[in-house]
Amino acid sequence: MATVKPFLIGAVAGAAAALLLAPQSGEQTRALVTEKAGAVASEAKDFGTGLPGTAQDVLKTVQDKGMGLVGGAAPAAPATADADELREKIEAARQRIAAQVMANAEEGKAAAEETVEAVAAAE
Repeated sequence: MATVKPFLIGAVAGAAAALLLAPQSGEQTRALVTEKAGAVASEAKDFGTGLPGTAQDVLKTVQDKGMGLVGGAAPAAPATADADELREKIEAARQRIAAQVMANAEEGKAAAEETVEAVAAAE
């Protein structure tokens, strides 16, 4: 792949330079590019549909194998049950954390009141 990237960059730069320096008008160049692109697209389509063992056959084979794997997979219900169980655990943890925060706040408040009383008594 490392040797392909510089080649593609050079090809694109060469194509851009050729278009910029073409002796034809812009309209003629656009018509030529459109014609060539249409020809390449037509050839690609013919290649993809006309020959046995082509990309369409490979795609169909992969699709069939994928459907076979999906058909043999376990139903999605256990995943939903696992998700519900996880949500319940998260909610329980949130409640425990909230309770601990409230307990810590009460302890802090009590300690602050004791400190204020001790300072007032020392004066």
